[in-house]
Amino acid sequence: MVAITSVWTALAAAVASWLHVANADASSYSIVDTIVEGDAKLSVVRSSVAFDTGSIRVRFLLSDQAIIGGQFEDPEYSDQAIFPGFAIMQAARYLDRPLSRAMQIGLGVGTVPTFLRQHGVPTDVVEISPGVVKLAEAHFGYENCVAPQKTKTDLTKVPPCPNGKTVVMDGLDYLSTKAPPKPFYDLIIIDVYTGHNVVPFYTDATMWQLKTSWLKPRGVVVLNFVGYFNSDLVRAIYFTLRSVFQHVRCFREMAEGNPSEPANLVFYSSSAPITFTLPTGPRYDDNPAGYYEVIAKFQEWEITSWTPSTIEVAVDQDVYSSEIDFDDLKAVTDDTAILKSGADFQPYRDTLAATEDYMRQFCIGQFPAAMWTSLGLPTS
Repeated sequence: MVAITSVWTALAAAVASWLHVANADASSYSIVDTIVEGDAKLSVVRSSVAFDTGSIRVRFLLSDQAIIGGQFEDPEYSDQAIFPGFAIMQAARYLDRPLSRAMQIGLGVGTVPTFLRQHGVPTDVVEISPGVVKLAEAHFGYENCVAPQKTKTDLTKVPPCPNGKTVVMDGLDYLSTKAPPKPFYDLIIIDVYTGHNVVPFYTDATMWQLKTSWLKPRGVVVLNFVGYFNSDLVRAIYFTLRSVFQHVRCFREMAEGNPSEPANLVFYSSSAPITFTLPTGPRYDDNPAGYYEVIAKFQEWEITSWTPSTIEVAVDQDVYSSEIDFDDLKAVTDDTAILKSGADFQPYRDTLAATEDYMRQFCIGQFPAAMWTSLGLPTS
């Protein structure tokens, strides 16, 4: 769920710095909590992030040797996303359309769903790991509400989870078996990276499922993928999304991408144009090098090198709407560029493996070797 060598905060009103997430030579760390879940170890650790004029304490959630989320411990900054990719996903709040309800698959520490809930968008969450939910609730302020099963005698009209429910279930199974009677969501976010990319989520089969069964006609899918921005694999994901949605935009989490380092790449996809009304004011207009800069500038980081394919458009009337909608069909492009199933990722297995290895080594290098020894995890 996270891949970036920098975090930020503002420790003075007009000063913020891009920071390295941790110092592997530092001894300042503590293990807060651990859960062993199957073959994986989930850990909450504290570490100090150093910068020119001081340091700040950060709490991380790890899955083995992968960072899957984090939060500033200082209450003044705890509402700021700790990684740029998370802030770009949070920017969905500023889409130019009403958002009555959202769903996120993949929780992490709850950075994005908590933000959306705080801004008035009820957000349901589907997370495969009960341990992740437990740790996010216990240590990162995530509101874990489990909707009770309705009975015939239940006459209450008040929703049991007004801010959004949490379902512990495999996300792919949930999409296949729990579809609502009619499309229900204005926004669906998929962020399932836990040391590797779960490739079935990036297929056209999953995207068509979201579009036809879950997403309202003008709804938006936000997809986070950890990879090399200039790779053939990322290009294939783009064309796969374009084969389902007429409008696709992809944002790097920084102005300049290093082609030798994987990073969070955030895709926005919809049948309607994707535009934003972003907040303004001194925090954003001054563009400090931090959270507010990301919200102000992330559209400048859009990857536009892919030439859009010609799209066949059909006029279709949604059965739940009296309006006529322009619904896009398959893009006119080489069909081999479309990722239809997990098997279609075979040509990219070396790229996927390189991403996993890079991110694992990166995570190991951010914390002292003594911490990994204490966790019983290898450093090589």
